[in-house]
Amino acid sequence: MKSNEFFFLTWAAFITGFSFVLIAIWNTDWMLVERGFYTIVLGWITFSSFSLVKTIRDKQENIKVSKEYLGLCWLSAIASFGIGMISIWNTEWPLVEKGYYWLGIIFVMYTSFALSKEIRDRQNFTDKHNERLQFGDESQEIQDDFPESKAD
Repeated sequence: MKSNEFFFLTWAAFITGFSFVLIAIWNTDWMLVERGFYTIVLGWITFSSFSLVKTIRDKQENIKVSKEYLGLCWLSAIASFGIGMISIWNTEWPLVEKGYYWLGIIFVMYTSFALSKEIRDRQNFTDKHNERLQFGDESQEIQDDFPESKAD
């Protein structure tokens, strides 16, 4: 089984990154409409990242996914990321401030991908484990599903 530590570390990284960017947005002297815009973009990036990973995993696991929906997920992820990056580029902020928000967006997007994958992996593990218990096939090692790398 994958370690609980990695699962919680992924959650902690996501919550920390999302919170830091959100707190930075709301602790500025920007107009309310600017704060709202960047908050919505941050939420859009997060949601589109989760949707894209789920759709890709569904397709890899032979769950029917329409080409149109897959295309829309890609479009949403690219558009949200692009709008976030371009809107920051077009500000009159110092480069260091732009860099902070760019890295924040990249970090939130990456941790959204990682967290989505971890949640799906845990669900797959739970489903397989419950299936084995239901059929009384406890002789198989559950850890075989998620081999951990061992140092030689």
